[in-house]
Amino acid sequence: HACVCVAVDFFRNTYSSQLYRSYTLFFIIGTFLATRVPPVGLTPFKSLEQLSAVFAFVVFQILHFAQKELNRKNISVRSVKGTLIRLKYALIALVLVGSVVALLYPTGWFGPLSSRVRGLFVKHTVTGNPLVDSVAEHQPANSEAYWRYLHYACYGWAAGAIMPLFPRRVHGVYFLVVYSIVAYYFCQKMSRLILLAAPIACTNTGAFFGLLIDWMWDQYYYSEADDALEQAPADEKIWNKVPRLTKNSYARTRQFRQAIVIAIIAGAYLQLPPYITEFVKHSEQMAHAFSNPQIVFKANVGNKPIIVKDYLDAYHWLRDKTPQDARIMAWWDYGYQITGIGNRTSIADGNTWNHEHIATVGKCLTSPVKEAHSLIRHLADYVLVWAGGGGDDLAKSPHMARIGNSVYHDICPKEDPLCSHFGFVNGDHNKPTSSMKKSLLYNLHAHNTRPDVRLDPALFQEAFTSKYGLVRIFKVMNVSKESKQWNADPANRVCDYPGSWYCPGQYPPAPEIQNMLKKRTDFAQLEDFNKKERNDEYHEAYMRSEEH
Repeated sequence: HACVCVAVDFFRNTYSSQLYRSYTLFFIIGTFLATRVPPVGLTPFKSLEQLSAVFAFVVFQILHFAQKELNRKNISVRSVKGTLIRLKYALIALVLVGSVVALLYPTGWFGPLSSRVRGLFVKHTVTGNPLVDSVAEHQPANSEAYWRYLHYACYGWAAGAIMPLFPRRVHGVYFLVVYSIVAYYFCQKMSRLILLAAPIACTNTGAFFGLLIDWMWDQYYYSEADDALEQAPADEKIWNKVPRLTKNSYARTRQFRQAIVIAIIAGAYLQLPPYITEFVKHSEQMAHAFSNPQIVFKANVGNKPIIVKDYLDAYHWLRDKTPQDARIMAWWDYGYQITGIGNRTSIADGNTWNHEHIATVGKCLTSPVKEAHSLIRHLADYVLVWAGGGGDDLAKSPHMARIGNSVYHDICPKEDPLCSHFGFVNGDHNKPTSSMKKSLLYNLHAHNTRPDVRLDPALFQEAFTSKYGLVRIFKVMNVSKESKQWNADPANRVCDYPGSWYCPGQYPPAPEIQNMLKKRTDFAQLEDFNKKERNDEYHEAYMRSEEH
């Protein structure tokens, strides 16, 4: 937005010192506060997607100092001399910034675009990161989504785009235009980014109706300038300055516009109430949908409404029936709920930034039962799985295998980086593939619900199954006390600095865990906490498979 304003001011042959002060203060204060957050640190000066703000800051400094010289010499902005002066200051800045970049680049200071940001500029399923590709919200928004989340405001969003056509083209108007373009683009990349479109849709809708009301008001109520125009000498009247416009035609035009105002008011009175009622009703329904807890919901069984609270009951069971130091292994989607509601330690959650750690959880859940137990007994006391409904863990299991395989390449065959072998024959859950049938996840899910599936009680024992079978919790047998004590020792924690809450941590020294880690290949998801080189052979095979 700031750069667009600079370009517009240039073509207008003006310079806005107010814009310079606004952006400079915004950048300095905002960046300073951001760097105070431990996980952020100096990322605004290292991450490629955030360096554009630094670039804009440098450009503003160039323009400001160049403008001082232009003012002293009384040179206009768009003149040749003015352009040469700006180029002079730009060259000085280029030398200084280039020197800094030349010093920092060999040290690995700058990082490329992260996979999540790259996902905004490529097809959502081919970012190269199976963790990002697994998120359903990365699909583009469709017309149904716009209507569901924005309703009539999606039309107001488009109607408000006419604002730049009006004479009062201030910097704020260009912000709305730029915001609209950016928000619409990102909505086409990820459906959940409609959240970004909500503010601009509301603002444009309000601005459109504001312009309409202002225009209607002006047709009946004139300013002092209008009165002065009526009393002006003949040679100064507007109808003598505009060709083919007479005083009578000007008056008739005004009367015609007043008639239009009456028609708009009458039409709104007769037609708008049903639309307003529909909009209010839809908004209330969406408010209830968003505010209702997602882990408790209504359903119908035999035409009888019931309340399903399997998920809540499972987390309450963890809270009430397990030791306070119990560690729960589950897919990372449920980590926050386990911690927030169950008040127990989860092995992974939505804030687990370390791709390799989530891949380790995926490996544990998709490995054969005995191998999985040999690993999990050093990491967790219980394993929780979602076992019912369209979004259960079996539905997510191919993604778990892919994510695990991105780090541990022994989960899936080399020629199958998408782990298509890990699933069900023709989508039939009664016909699991060989690797699926052996996996811990399938056995936890199907334990005692299928005649041929029963877990070895010496490895895992069923501890809880919810009323409608949506959640199952199994106790890990023969948990390693040595590993648990080692994990609990604060001396073994690894944090970015002493006392920080950001602690990537490390795994216990158990032989089974260390042997697993020897097979690990760090996945270069392009964030700065992944230090090792990417396995290009795996990456190329993954991308080829996704594209096909």
